[in-house]
Amino acid sequence: MPKKILILEDDEATAELMKFYMQEEGFQVAVSSRGMNFLVKAAEFQPDLITLDVLLPDADGFSVFNKLQQNDRTRNIPVIFVTVKEEKEKGIKMGARGYIVKPFHEGELKNTIKSILG
Repeated sequence: MPKKILILEDDEATAELMKFYMQEEGFQVAVSSRGMNFLVKAAEFQPDLITLDVLLPDADGFSVFNKLQQNDRTRNIPVIFVTVKEEKEKGIKMGARGYIVKPFHEGELKNTIKSILG
């Protein structure tokens, strides 16, 4: 059974590119573009890994991360921040397993995910 990845990304082109890269590696991928809907989707989909954008139209990705950590069904899911905001230290201190700054290279995204999921 393929590992599942859930992407929170409001930019449609970036979300589709990330989805394509991850599907190339054999992952099952779902995408959400809104922070508040994402929390419900994460609990239902139960992904093996989550990628979070920080700058969203309806939420702050760091706040979404905190809410994921407070939920028993999502707190143990590894998270990678993928964002234009260069706050890697903050993201890692919060407990994220990775932090990728956009624009990113295909290899960087794939290697970071593989290092976490094996």
